[in-house]
Amino acid sequence: MGEAIVKKTDQEHRFTSTGIKFWQHMDAMESYRQGSGRTVISTHIAPEGACNLTCPYCSVTHRETHNRIDLDVIFDYVDKLRTRGLKAVILTGGGEPTAYKDFNRLAWGLLGRGLKVALITNGTLSKRVDSGLWRRFSWVRVSMNFFDGWEGRIQLPTQHLVGVTVGCSVVYTEQHEQEPGDWVNRFRSISKIADRLGASYVRVLPNCLLPQNELAASHKALDYQLRQVEDPRFFRQDKHHRAPSCGTCHQSYFRPYLSEECMAGSDQPGAVYPCDSVVLNDAVAKFVERYQLCAPWDILDYMDGKIEQRFDPRVDCTGCVFTDNVEMLDEWKATGRVPDLPDVEGVRHGEFV
Repeated sequence: MGEAIVKKTDQEHRFTSTGIKFWQHMDAMESYRQGSGRTVISTHIAPEGACNLTCPYCSVTHRETHNRIDLDVIFDYVDKLRTRGLKAVILTGGGEPTAYKDFNRLAWGLLGRGLKVALITNGTLSKRVDSGLWRRFSWVRVSMNFFDGWEGRIQLPTQHLVGVTVGCSVVYTEQHEQEPGDWVNRFRSISKIADRLGASYVRVLPNCLLPQNELAASHKALDYQLRQVEDPRFFRQDKHHRAPSCGTCHQSYFRPYLSEECMAGSDQPGAVYPCDSVVLNDAVAKFVERYQLCAPWDILDYMDGKIEQRFDPRVDCTGCVFTDNVEMLDEWKATGRVPDLPDVEGVRHGEFV
């Protein structure tokens, strides 16, 4: 793994999960080596399976059902993880998290537990969120897609976001367009929206559902397009598919993902997965049973090793985009060696690994 952690741009290290933030939490890292169980730094929670948009690269678009996790189940899961060091929660999809009927109660409840909270949203349902909540988020990332009236419908109450890091994310794909678009002009339109939202960055990445050879070609095409945009806030996230070389998904013990999918054998929404990239492994664009770790109410049994992973990352995770992180943690577990870390100024929000 050695050199992989240093091959990202400063912007990618600053605003995404490249692995360097793990080393801001040596208590969790040491706990993992010693097996004492206080390893959790952050968690993603997808409370809602329904969405008001149909982005072609999204797992929700291809699901037959859209579940919703009971609020009490989420709070029980979070309270259990707090006993293992949990510091931050990212509210994400699933569907559109702000469509969750108890979204405001959920967010306020997490904040009231002393946790940092971030939001990933499509930005079209912002009026559903309590005005006082916006200034309490650590960061907000707007996932952009092109749909009728998209430039006007994506809105955030910027007057309530002073001091909050706002970013934009866009997937470079033409699958949803009837005719191929001029991407340079598309990106320039996104620049204007980023200006309006007060965004610090615009993360661009190819459609990760593409096969590896097409994904690599899309990265190259994207670099060419971005050079013409001339907006320094834009950066390409260097996501590639590669199965880890180790038989354990170590990252799952630091940042598990609670999906609204039902756990196998249960009709109650809520299943814990190792990450949000398992949808890439089978090219079926949905969370499949093989990668389920446990039910949310059993999360501590998983953290304590009483529930084993049912998949082998070396075989089953060919679509993994967190391979560098997993192998970094594997090497730390085995040897205690800290990798050479890049000197990146202004890394944001270290609680969100």
